[in-house]
Formats: sequence, structure tokens, C-alpha cells
Amino acid sequence: MNKILYSLLLLLLCSACDLQKDSSDKELIATQTQSLDNALMQKDTLTLNALLHKELSLGHSNGWLETKPDLLTTLIDEGVLYTSIKTIGKPKIHYSSQKLRTTRRNIDVSGIVNETPFDVKLNVLEVWILENNQWQLLARQSVNRKE
Repeated sequence: MNKILYSLLLLLLCSACDLQKDSSDKELIATQTQSLDNALMQKDTLTLNALLHKELSLGHSNGWLETKPDLLTTLIDEGVLYTSIKTIGKPKIHYSSQKLRTTRRNIDVSGIVNETPFDVKLNVLEVWILENNQWQLLARQSVNRKE
């Protein structure tokens, strides 16, 4: 009887640890994505340099592709202004390992590019990698979201 009770207790403890890890992963991703969105809106290149991996591959919903240097240049020099980036619902973690997270989230984005206003509803796939004890965005692909 003690073995059964011990096994159940151990199983319950392991389940609680998994739930806590899942919760902390979701909090981490929510924090990272919020920091990314804020840095884009504020044109905060210091924060973006920390959040974006040196090998970043960014795919926009219009087919436009950017690297980290491209994104930073476009944001500062080429008239891109994000006025609102709003996450709809909660980001979902699709894959999680010690050094990699793959997430999906829905966002509504408003801004101005080349003096033309835009409003888009997007589904975003993001790949985060842990490098030098810092989570960085390695890849991102957005597609237009159907309501």
C-alpha cells in the first residue's frame, strides 16, 4: 500500500512541476513578446539589439524579408512607425526545449510606412533561442489573419 501511495504522490508532484514550468514558460514568452512590441513602437534600438538574434530572419505578411540589420535600418531611417501592436489572446507555446521556444500569437498592428497608414491583423510564428543566458528572437513569420 505504501508503494502505491508513494507512486501517486510522486506522480502528483511531477505533474505540479510540469504545470509550474508551463506557467513560467508562458510568462517568459509574454514578457519577451511585450518587450519586443514596445521596443518596435518606441524605436528602442538598444532593447532590440538585445532581443534580436544576430541571424534573425523576419518575414512580413506582404512577402518582405528582413535581417536584423535591415529591421534596425528600416525602423530608424526609412519612415516606419508602429503606433500600436496589440496581442489578441495569449501567445501559445508549440514547442519548448531547454534552449528553444516556438510560439504563435495573434496581433493587431497599426502604423505608418512611407507616409501611408496601415492596419493589419496578423498571425505570427516566432522562434526564440536562448543564447548567452538571453532569450532572443531567431525567426518570425507573419501572415494575414482571417477573422
